[in-house]
Amino acid sequence: MVMMTEIREKILKGTIQVFNRKGLKLTMDDVADELKISKKTIYKEFSGKDEIFETMVDYVFDNIKNREKEILNSTEYTTIEKIRLFLSAMPESYRNINFQELYPLKDKYPKVYKKLQKRLETGWAPAFGLLEQGKEEGVIRKDADLKIFKIMMEASLERFFERDVMKGSKKKYNDYLNEVVNILLIGISEA
Repeated sequence: MVMMTEIREKILKGTIQVFNRKGLKLTMDDVADELKISKKTIYKEFSGKDEIFETMVDYVFDNIKNREKEILNSTEYTTIEKIRLFLSAMPESYRNINFQELYPLKDKYPKVYKKLQKRLETGWAPAFGLLEQGKEEGVIRKDADLKIFKIMMEASLERFFERDVMKGSKKKYNDYLNEVVNILLIGISEA
């Protein structure tokens, strides 16, 4: 995780707020208005929307990784509870992010979208560790193929970005994520 100045973090948080309302149509003026700062201040920190979006991907995923560490280090959950929480880990402040707006990144900001895909596809070692622990404890089937589980999880997440599944629904991305995790875990749990 890269150390970030307070102003950069403020700009990223403001960008996330504007992104939730406007998606990729947000402008630097929108972000400046949201934060009550000048565009010049934003451009001192970021060269443009490309850099803000690219940094935002790392910022969001780094915070998700921090939440995952909290879950792993917690002693208040059973292994199956940790697995469920870990797979749907999302800091409270990101629960309202409009993740459906991420798919258009593929065409408009391909470099950012590739980074997003890479972050979704990597960092699975702690999840595999928890799932293996679940196998040892007998709460996950011993014959469950974790590589297939990972592929299914990744494909489900990517599908939500690609489709209008969430459009017009009162549910948020995190509600769908929790449902995917529930369905996948029920399919591999012994209970």
